[in-house]
Amino acid sequence: MEFVKADSLKKQFEVKGSFYHLEIHGHRFECRNYAQVYRKDKENQKEYDAVLVLMNPGLCSPKKSTYPIPQISHGESSLNYTFAKTDNTQYQIMRFMNLKNWNKVLVINLSDIRAGNLDEFKRKLNEAKRVGFDRHSIFSKQRKGELEQVLSNSNCPIIVAWGTDSRFKNLAECALVALPRDRIIGVEHEIKGTPFYYHASPTPLKGKIEWLSNINEIILG
Repeated sequence: MEFVKADSLKKQFEVKGSFYHLEIHGHRFECRNYAQVYRKDKENQKEYDAVLVLMNPGLCSPKKSTYPIPQISHGESSLNYTFAKTDNTQYQIMRFMNLKNWNKVLVINLSDIRAGNLDEFKRKLNEAKRVGFDRHSIFSKQRKGELEQVLSNSNCPIIVAWGTDSRFKNLAECALVALPRDRIIGVEHEIKGTPFYYHASPTPLKGKIEWLSNINEIILG
């Protein structure tokens, strides 16, 4: 299987993200609720070819450092797309889109909270729990209507690829309960089983190629 390099993918695809931040009891949370990955000439395609569910947005940030990320109040929603810096996971998504001849996909996460690594993410999740910030997850009860609307916009596969870290088992289980089972596709961990699905962009390179091959076999056509 050909492994397309990032330089080639940059010429074909673009990424936009919807960013926001909020403060609760002195705790600040930097978040991204949605990302779109699309071919540069297909941004206006109405329906998504797939929805991907990953762990969290990592350190994904607006492409322009001067972009004013909206601050919202607890309980509010925000949708403000801007061009975003592309990370390794998004390049991997582009590779799979190339493989399937897809034009546009939507990325959501188990949590909107941006963090540089999973240890920091776990710390921020604990902070969110202490201050009652449950809405950081689109799979929370408070955002049930929002999730239903997102999934109803396109009758497409839902690719779950949030990884196999046991610390986030509860988040993964909540997602599986909220998602329509007949649309879920993922590479399940051989030993741990549900709710652990291999991350879309594991390291090293061999793992990335294996994921592409495995998910391609699952999604025929």
